[in-house]
Amino acid sequence: MSLQLTILLIGILLFAAVWTTKLSSRLNIPALLIFIALGMIAGSDITGFIRFDDAELAQLLGTVALIIILFEGGLQTVWKEVRHELAPSLSLATFGVFIATSIVAVASHYILGFSWANAFLLGAIVGSTDAAAIFSVLSGQPIRRKVGSTLEVESGTNDPMAVFLTVLFLEFVTNPEEASLLSGLGSLVWEMAMGLLIGLFIGWAASTLINRIDLSSSSFYPIMLMSFAFLSFGLADTFHASGFLAVYVTAIYISNHELVYRQTLVRFTMSMAHLAQIGMFIVLGLLVFPKQLLDVQVILSSIALALILIFIARPLSVWVSLLPFRYSWQEKVFISFAGLKGAVPIILATYPLVADIENASMIFNIVFFTVLLSTLIQGSMLTFLSERLRLNETQTSAIHTVIEFMSIGKPNAEIIELTLPMSHPFIGTTISEIDLPQEFLITAIIRDDQIITPRGDTALEGNDQLLLLTPKHRIKTLKRFLFPPA
Repeated sequence: MSLQLTILLIGILLFAAVWTTKLSSRLNIPALLIFIALGMIAGSDITGFIRFDDAELAQLLGTVALIIILFEGGLQTVWKEVRHELAPSLSLATFGVFIATSIVAVASHYILGFSWANAFLLGAIVGSTDAAAIFSVLSGQPIRRKVGSTLEVESGTNDPMAVFLTVLFLEFVTNPEEASLLSGLGSLVWEMAMGLLIGLFIGWAASTLINRIDLSSSSFYPIMLMSFAFLSFGLADTFHASGFLAVYVTAIYISNHELVYRQTLVRFTMSMAHLAQIGMFIVLGLLVFPKQLLDVQVILSSIALALILIFIARPLSVWVSLLPFRYSWQEKVFISFAGLKGAVPIILATYPLVADIENASMIFNIVFFTVLLSTLIQGSMLTFLSERLRLNETQTSAIHTVIEFMSIGKPNAEIIELTLPMSHPFIGTTISEIDLPQEFLITAIIRDDQIITPRGDTALEGNDQLLLLTPKHRIKTLKRFLFPPA
């Protein structure tokens, strides 16, 4: 294929991926399924536009994409909101993954006739939830904060366990004489501990340097921020630590400390994460050969494993992992059903391909089919399930930065957005009656998709969106004025 045609196809695929996100929200199915479908359509077996079968390159591109996605997810994590769910999340990310891996391994051994090493390898590959899928599905959902935080932290921290188990059981397949469970456990402790320490160190370094350095243009700050994501992963990997955990911890540290151009940097990272998701799932779709998926054994085995994973392995792992913690049965049911699979299992399924072990292609195809079924069944039912279990909650009014005034120096003012809840004391009050300090200014009101110029006699209504100009160092004062402590 010529260079010109390749570039044209990339443009078409990206445009189609963005446009079809509207279709995914209308059909209530995760957008990642559509991205994968676009890759499969453009691949060898259907249109033949792009011939791609390089598992090692797909693994590299997928890892790069996951670094960006995990980094963006960490930047969206507010520590004071998730710290109370840290212990149950880590329990799910470790014990939960091992329990799910073991159940799927037993099923694989007896259903597929795999050796125990191969069976546990398959179980490890599909045992973890996927950060990209969880962040995508939960974004904008009014799910109870406790449940959402648990799922987000679990999906951000269970990748190290999944990678560790995959590499460990792959070692048992390829080199059983030297593989050792005891040494593997020691490696896991080292990977988790060093990944945490390196993540904290890089997070501190990033926050310090970005705040102190005076770059010639503000456009360089997003690039500098993104560099720390790859530095964190690379440094951790160099010391044989968990790079994914390091990236996630780095982002959480940065997110919860002062940062210049914060909103601009976060929005840049969000755009990069969306691009990474689209590119990653399209590449993984290209790697699949649909004709191989139509094999009867692959279809039946995948359906059986997907059902076992969704209705037995995941629920059992959740209920056992959360035994020491106070979760209602409704919350446990939702967390059980929200164990979405996505890019991580598919990327891990390339490890057997690269190692060229027996049944590698079959493992990859089964994992791919299982992920599709899991995402389709679970992802499309989460909104309905959260409503039936009454886990949705009214979103509290929040202050969001809309505009940061960008300059060569440090930004000293912002325009923030505030949505007034129906119960706010300002409802029915005119602007002139509000004793707003002079340093704050209401610049616009958005009501029913219309922009209203604020005047002294303008009365505020429920769900009004206020745009306020405020000095950056006075945002906390504005929060206390608008939402005084009870």
